[in-house]
Parts: sequence; structure tokens; C-alpha cells
Amino acid sequence: MKCLAAMLCALSLAGSAAHAQEAPAPPETISLAELESRYRLPQSRFIDLLGARIHYVDVGSGPVVVLTHGSSSSLRTFAPMIERLSRRYRVIAWDEPNMGLSGPPPRALYDRPLYPVLVLEALLDRLKIDRASLAGVSSGGAISFYYAARNPGRVERLILSNTPTGRADGKGMALSAALARELAASTPQTGRKSKIYRPRSYWRAFFDFYTGEPERADARLVDEYYDMNRRPAAPDRLAIVEALDDAALTADALGKVRAPVLLVWGARDPVLPPASIASLRDALVNAQVSTLILPDVGHYPPLEAPERFAGILDGFLYDVTPYRPVAPEPAKR
Repeated sequence: MKCLAAMLCALSLAGSAAHAQEAPAPPETISLAELESRYRLPQSRFIDLLGARIHYVDVGSGPVVVLTHGSSSSLRTFAPMIERLSRRYRVIAWDEPNMGLSGPPPRALYDRPLYPVLVLEALLDRLKIDRASLAGVSSGGAISFYYAARNPGRVERLILSNTPTGRADGKGMALSAALARELAASTPQTGRKSKIYRPRSYWRAFFDFYTGEPERADARLVDEYYDMNRRPAAPDRLAIVEALDDAALTADALGKVRAPVLLVWGARDPVLPPASIASLRDALVNAQVSTLILPDVGHYPPLEAPERFAGILDGFLYDVTPYRPVAPEPAKR
């Protein structure tokens, strides 16, 4: 999803830029068939859910772990860690509708509130998953906590990485000069409602700004995001974005989470810095919450530091038993 933190911030700032130019001619779009030929994994599977063709992987055996990516992204966010995790867990990762290799949602689904969460529910129902641990990054974390709120008896543990509690619009955040130039050059003037296609140079500037160490985002990754975001135009509104605009709805969902929660945060995230952890932690009023901060990572911990992220996830799921204090029984007389 337009990395909820990053893309919403970028588009918000771009829309208000005083010198936004007419967008250049959009680059050639790329078909879903061509995307699939370039980016499917050996474990890739496809399934029709609620009228949408959904791409997912399901590998390994043992306790189930469900991985959910962020905006404008795909399950390939987790590809480097799937093999490691599948030695101990059954790993399910999926592409949300209209992202990665998944098809767009039909209008009937698109108009339903929280439709990405509905798709995740349908996927786990179809795979007959009764209980699972969920991990999500950015808006993928929001999808995960909404799932946990709606299905409290089906969630073992919850890992949220750089996840907002409200619509992260980046107000007051200073973009890099390179990203500001790319936004101005590729954003249509106010009133243009056609799909925005960002050139490859935009994605280079994007990762340079949002990653903790830009060299981690190599040319292969830039090409991947460029390709994934020039698929044919389709409705791309996320119900999850509108839900995060509703403070009461988000607070209610977070208050219903009862599974142990681990917050894994990249300290160099320019739109959701470590100070933003408090609002998420404080809203999880009925969950035991632990926090780990990665000092050299930006907005994408599983993408930037996959081995570390996999190790943290593995440790939390396998080696750490969350402790919830229990009031002592009254002494017997």
C-alpha cells in the first residue's frame, strides 16, 4: 500500500506544493502477466477470494506466521526471510489486492469497509488456519491489528513494525531535495485525477530518503518498485487508510487486541520516528507490549534488515514467553 507512512506523506506534500508541474507522459504500463513473469517466486500460488485474484505463498510446517506488507509494496518485502522462517514455522505471505501480483478488487469488495482485512480473513479461512501469529510493516501492521481485533481468539502473537495509529500525512516533515524535486516533476496539477505514475528516478529518491542506509536499496529493488507501481490503472483507495483517519475506530480496534505484541521500530524513520511508538503502545490497553528499536534502520525494517528482523520475529515467537502478572490469591485463614 503506498507505504502508508511514506506514500501518503509524499502525496500530501506534493498536492500542496506551490510549484507542482504538469506530469510528464506516463511511462509504459506493465501488465499483470508481465509482472508475474518477472517477480513470481518458486513458491507462488494464486487463489480467487471475494472476487479478487490473490497472490500468496504458503511454505513450511509448524506454528503459523502470517506476513503482511506495506503500501505500494508486495510480499517480496519478506522474501529474504521466508526460507529461514519456514524451517520452524508455516509461513504465509500475501499480496494485498491491486498490489504485487494480486489483481484489483471488484467494486463490490472495494466499497466494503476494511476490505484488505476481509481478504486476509478469507485467505486464512480458505487455508483452514484456526490460529496464527501475525507480522506487518507500516499499513500492513494496521491490517494485522485490525485482524487481531476482529478475531481475538485466532491470534497467538502480533508483531507490528513502524505502524501508524492514524493517517501519517507527514505534515511538518522536510523531504530531501531530491525527493521533493521528483514529486514536483511527476505530480499533476490540482484537479488532475488520473493515476500517478512515478518514474524510476522517483523510486531512487524515495528509498534514499526513507531507508536508514540507502545502499541497502539496490538497483534491483528500485526497478522492482518502479515496475510494481506502473501496472494498469485501477481503483487503489485503501479502506485501511480511511479507517486510520477515524481515531475512534482505530482506538477501538487497538483496545480489542489481547495477544502479546512486539513493536519493532526503525529509529531512522522520518515520518514515524521512535517518539510515535508511545501512541501505539498506549492504545494497546489490553495487550502486553514489548518494544525493540533498530537504530540504523528507517521505515522498512523487514526490507532493510531481513536477517535481523527474522531473528527478532523467531525469538519472540519461539524463545520468549510473554508474562502477564496474575494477582495473588487471598491467603487462607
